[in-house]
Amino acid sequence: MNLAYYSNYVTIVEEGSLTAASRKLRIAQPALSNQIKALETAYGARLFYRGARKLELTDAGRILYEKAKWMMEVETEARNEIASGFGGTKGTLKIGITSSFETERLIDTLIAFSDRFPDAEIKVYEAELPDLLKKLQNGKVEAVFVRPIKSDVENLEVLYTHPDTLVAAFKPGTFFTDGPGDTTTLEHLSELPLSLMERSLPAFLSAFHEKGLAVSPKYLSTRMQVVLHWARAGKAVALVPKSATEELGFTDLATKTVKDCDLLVPAMTIIAQKSKYRSHLVNNFLLLLSERYGFEYRDPIEGPDNGKGEIV
Repeated sequence: MNLAYYSNYVTIVEEGSLTAASRKLRIAQPALSNQIKALETAYGARLFYRGARKLELTDAGRILYEKAKWMMEVETEARNEIASGFGGTKGTLKIGITSSFETERLIDTLIAFSDRFPDAEIKVYEAELPDLLKKLQNGKVEAVFVRPIKSDVENLEVLYTHPDTLVAAFKPGTFFTDGPGDTTTLEHLSELPLSLMERSLPAFLSAFHEKGLAVSPKYLSTRMQVVLHWARAGKAVALVPKSATEELGFTDLATKTVKDCDLLVPAMTIIAQKSKYRSHLVNNFLLLLSERYGFEYRDPIEGPDNGKGEIV
């Protein structure tokens, strides 16, 4: 199928009529109508409901629209990358983050990347882990920053993992004035107002109950920043990964390690498509990330080192 048919189909859908699309594309309306018929014949399904004043997509038409848009994005990226002389200086960098992963270091890295590659566009998507992994697998994003570490999807690769520790974070001078040392216990925490991530509540309740402790967290949130803000205000003790206080700019909080809790604290993880699926642009971004986050990374497109400092 001619790729132009897909591009024109996207324009027809977005313009809402063959007449408007014909004006925009400067293609005769009968020719566009014939392209629609060719697509419907190729896919064996109607793409639009007939008779409506404004074109209305069928389910098949909506599916093809989404796929056609993606095809156009891929074509644009390919053209930009080839035009940039394989240097990975143009195109669109698409990364994904979970809601709890809006870090100053990541933002600083993106700014540095933009300074280094001013012709590149940058898109940051926020979504939950399952959706991000789906986008990563089908190429709608090329790298994601998440807290869970496990990824058993065939074409994905974990590039970097930063182990974490569960801590009680609190405003200095509150809650632990009588408790010296850098650790605390669930028993002590059960007597304090707690701030938690909502999704981690069942695991925390189970950990407290196993020790015969009753606990009722005072503050719950779906965003890590809000959980930590309650601690900063001196209203609660936040139970969070240690890295959250550092990455989200809450280093003014004091912390104590929770020593008698066996909960597995999710690590900060960078996951990308495996090397054969990556563009030059994302490889340049991952190289910059390796400098900022301190992990080893070599652009696989450049090839291996022959031991003499030369790429072969």
